Amino acid sequence: MSGTAGGDKVKAVDRFVPMPDWLPQSWQRTLQEFIQYVGVGGVAFLVDFGVLTLALTLGAHHLLAAALGFSAGLVVCFALCVTWVWRGTQARGARDFLVFAVIGIVGFGLTLLGMWLGVDKLHLHPLLTKIVVSGFVLAWNFTLRKLFVFFR
Repeated sequence: MSGTAGGDKVKAVDRFVPMPDWLPQSWQRTLQEFIQYVGVGGVAFLVDFGVLTLALTLGAHHLLAAALGFSAGLVVCFALCVTWVWRGTQARGARDFLVFAVIGIVGFGLTLLGMWLGVDKLHLHPLLTKIVVSGFVLAWNFTLRKLFVFFR
């Protein structure tokens, strides 16, 4: 279950799902990180949605409530990425969080652009467009965060 390609051994308990032995060790690690990152994104969404709901219930304007939810989800996402997805990373400072946040904000901008293109220009259904765009933005966020925040 724990291959030795590249000389690195990955303990079975570190894996969220079993990986095929034929897959190079570095790819196994990246795939594992991606799977965990998707789970973290789900948790961050729940926090975002919960804070949004709470803020709306307390009478906040919907845009303020959305910003508060996004911010809370971003903090939770960063904390879980540091402690679970990329355990042992040295990316824990304010600069790292800032880069992490900027990548997420640009990802949100890409979401808006994709929604505009898909719905307004290509006349696709908004939910179908959101599914497609979300896949691209997920790959964007994961790849850039891995390369520019969690590379150490």
